[in-house]
Amino acid sequence: MHLSSATLPCAIVVPTMSELRQDPITADWVILSPGRASRPKDPRGNEPSSCPFCPGNENRTGEAIDRIDLPGGRWQVRAVANKFPLLFPSPEAAQPPATPLATAGGLLLAGHGAHEVIVETPDHHAHLGVMPAADARQALAMYVRRYRALAEREPPFAQVVLFRNHGEWAGTSLAHPHAQIAAVPVVSPLVRHRVACQVNYFDTHRSCGTCDLLQRELELRDRVVLQTDAFVSLVPFAAAAPCQLHVIPRRHAANLAEIDDGALDDLALHLTRLLGVLRAQMEASFKLIPPPDGAQMAFGVAPASYWDQTLSILTKYQGMKIEAKAADHYDYSFATGK
Repeated sequence: MHLSSATLPCAIVVPTMSELRQDPITADWVILSPGRASRPKDPRGNEPSSCPFCPGNENRTGEAIDRIDLPGGRWQVRAVANKFPLLFPSPEAAQPPATPLATAGGLLLAGHGAHEVIVETPDHHAHLGVMPAADARQALAMYVRRYRALAEREPPFAQVVLFRNHGEWAGTSLAHPHAQIAAVPVVSPLVRHRVACQVNYFDTHRSCGTCDLLQRELELRDRVVLQTDAFVSLVPFAAAAPCQLHVIPRRHAANLAEIDDGALDDLALHLTRLLGVLRAQMEASFKLIPPPDGAQMAFGVAPASYWDQTLSILTKYQGMKIEAKAADHYDYSFATGK
């Protein structure tokens, strides 16, 4: 039987506002946000003069929610509300369309939450792998500040997810170095599963699984790449991708909010050294995923060729799967290469 495209039904019923849908079989949550299709796009950074994140164009992003300044008052890092958000802070602004939607047994929620952009540097062409560690540390400090602010909101959100795309194949729409942070009203099944695995390990061994793993790796030394006072970078025994690395804190921490100032200095050193080496060897697009609130997750860097189900683009209407590639402690995971 031959089917033409004209006989096929539309795969996605496009909502008029942001909404969350849960798959009735897998229980995965997906955000549909049609407004994201209108966001500006310059993934290769060819037009810095029109970049909304560059100094002089601050009026295009609106007033900063938070900022870190250089001596003299110029900004070094800015956090702003996303002008094309996945989720909306006002429940009224995020209501699903009034027209009934056939959910086929799945759940449908209004797209209520928060979505911010963290502009990491005024330099349009900067890269985490080559910028001074002190500058990278300021960007990481803003990650922590905005994570804590969203995690402490009342009424609380269920999960906070911070993600950073680098390169066109990773899905970035603007090349200027920036991260995004979203607070969502649900917890993904993958996060629940990883937390359950950690709980089961603790019930059996009365200790943290990743702390135990780190201790064994430090004794073996075979896979340790970089070691400082606060972090250890190593190649995991069961690496999920070529060139994958885990950067693990030496002091147990359940989430990003528990990283102190001293540890941020070390984390910045690890990020710049590791990404600098990987950038010199291969200019790969990557995703950077710190752990979400309420779970012990991976800070992951993955190339476009390594599909880790962290973000899912749903045609031009822009969706996001509320999942992240997980590890059990507070385990920053790096993967790049092909």
